[in-house]
This record gives sequence, C-alpha cells and structure tokens, in this order.
Amino acid sequence: MAESAAATIASRVRVVLVRPREAQNVGAAARAMKNMGLARLVLVDAAGFDEGRAAVLAVHARDVLAARRHVASLGEAVADCGLVVGTSGRASAARGGAATPRALAPIVLAAAAANDVALVFGPEDHGLALEELKLCQHAITIPTADAYTSLNLAQAVAVCAYELWTAAAPPAPARTLASHERRELLWTKLEAGLQAVSFLHGDAAPAVMRRLRAILGRAALDDEEVQMLLGVARQMTWAGTRARSPDRN
Repeated sequence: MAESAAATIASRVRVVLVRPREAQNVGAAARAMKNMGLARLVLVDAAGFDEGRAAVLAVHARDVLAARRHVASLGEAVADCGLVVGTSGRASAARGGAATPRALAPIVLAAAAANDVALVFGPEDHGLALEELKLCQHAITIPTADAYTSLNLAQAVAVCAYELWTAAAPPAPARTLASHERRELLWTKLEAGLQAVSFLHGDAAPAVMRRLRAILGRAALDDEEVQMLLGVARQMTWAGTRARSPDRN
C-alpha cells in the first residue's frame, strides 16, 4: 500500500466502541485495528474498563490500546468527524438501509482524504440504539449466513478494517501479455514436444491441442511464462528424439 494511503487510514479513521461489555473484546479489536493500519481507538461510556484484561488479547497492539480515548457520549466521540459510519446487525434499523463494508470502504477513504472519519460499533449484546444510528450518515451491515447472524465485536471490527485496508491498496500493476506471434510459436513447439514424447496419438491429437490451447489461453501468459514453457517444449522434443535415437547408450 502507498505510504500516503496508510498514513491517511492511521491518522484520519477512528474506531469508536460504544458501551463495550467485555474488555477482552476491546483488546481483540485493538489487535484487528493494528493488523489493518488503524491506530485511533475511542471508548464511549466504558465504565469499569479493565485495561489488564484487554491487554491480554491486544498482544502486539497494546500501543493502540494504551493510546485510546475515553468519552462520555457518542456525540462527543464524533464531534469533529466529517463522516460517521455506524454498524448494525439489522439493515432495516438504519435510515435508507445499510450497505456492506466493501461497498462503503471507498466512501470512507474518499472522506478520510480531508476529514476525520468514525467507524462506530455498538455493545456486544444488542448493537447501536436507533438514537445512536441517527448520528451516522451511513450504516454498515456485515452479510452472514442466516443460521447465525451475530458477530463478535472484534470480528466486526476486523471485517470492516480489512475492507478499508483492501480498498486503500493500490491496484496490481498491469501485466504485459505475450504477443499473438509468441503464443503461436509456443503452440507449435509444444505440439512438437508432445509428439516427440508420444503424448499425442492419432485422431485425438487435434482435440488435445485445442484443450491445451484453451487452458493456456485462460492463463493469459506473459513473455517470461511463454519463454519458460518454450523451454519445457524444447526439453520434451530433445528427450523424445534421444529416446528414439539408435545411437543412444
């Protein structure tokens, strides 16, 4: 990931946990945050929070845990944020419905370029209240199997953070594919090699070559890959020719 994108995530995006019930979940959430480049943790109305118990599951993210802020209300936690995104297990609970973390990740990143952004998670037992969701411009629902829709708090943080991190990653560099001329050379040499080692037989040979051409065509080979396969074809031709040579010792 480009340094600027990583820095934006770390400096602009905060994770807000509202009334977390279990300190261990907070620690595990901090760990998930650090895995995905997030560094700002805010706890809302977390009376009696036990940092020692949280630290056990934070592991190498104890710095994230130690740098957390405590505030009394969600309004205080997001007061300076240009975008507030809440999470809910019920898509119908949010005004206008809810989107997946993947769908909202680009919106979060775009806002974070010039604004602080809050990802808000409710308590483990029932999530954010409707009054709290009203403070959020967007809502996220994480798709799950119908048999069991409830996610652990730290798991929800991990999924959302992962989608944000993935969305911020630069696209894979474009590959320069082998030219038609090079691919045709490969088919010719490969067919000769397969004939040399007696892989191709009679009337079935054209059909086999068509299947191989289709398989390698789907692979979208680049020049280096074609060169390697040409070497394989040459070696097959050499081995087959040598095996049939009367002078072979």
